[in-house]
Amino acid sequence: MKKVSCDICPNETCLIKRNFITDKALFIEHEKYQAFYKKDHAVFCVGDPISGLYFVQNGMIKEFILRPHNDVEIVRFADEGKVFGRAGFEKDFYTFGADAKVDSVVCYFSNDALNEMYTANPKLLYEMMLFFSNENDESTYRLICLSQMNLREKIASVLYYLFENFGLNGDNELLECFTRDDIASLACTNAEQVSRQLSDFQKEGIIDKRARKIAILKPQKLKDIIKDYLVVSNS
Repeated sequence: MKKVSCDICPNETCLIKRNFITDKALFIEHEKYQAFYKKDHAVFCVGDPISGLYFVQNGMIKEFILRPHNDVEIVRFADEGKVFGRAGFEKDFYTFGADAKVDSVVCYFSNDALNEMYTANPKLLYEMMLFFSNENDESTYRLICLSQMNLREKIASVLYYLFENFGLNGDNELLECFTRDDIASLACTNAEQVSRQLSDFQKEGIIDKRARKIAILKPQKLKDIIKDYLVVSNS
């Protein structure tokens, strides 16, 4: 696999790219490890030591926790330019895992390399702190909302999250990689309940079920359903 250097990487939102320092270019490229992960292959697993941070160069990553009996609960998806994993120190271990949702190329920097980059560029450290702070706030608020939502609101919330963060294709459909099981996992419910609620949304003209794909016809209607839970984030 040909390595993509940060200075020509198209991911302008990537924190490394956005805070790229020319004087550190050789160090960054030398320390960066880039790897290809096939769909469904693990990037790291629950219990692995935290030795660095990961960035999506191309593709999409699924972060998840394991419930009792190894049931998977999806925490978030990360696409091009996004950070995944978490900052760690000596003897820290992952409490969650990360798999490639689709074929993906991932960049990795060790903790030692990141510490040197932070020292050379405090702005990168500051933006990284903001990122993890925002992620923690969003995750906590999402869990609080899910605990209070009824089924209709939960499914509407997940559909709107997928629409707002990853967009639609030319036929107004969610990305094909998102399945009913993904929606169920994000909503903390099961696939049967998801199918029933999707049928209700289809009758209301909010979505259209097209075999394995879901078209979002009226995203504003989804937002209206969950409007009481969007006050804090002003989404």
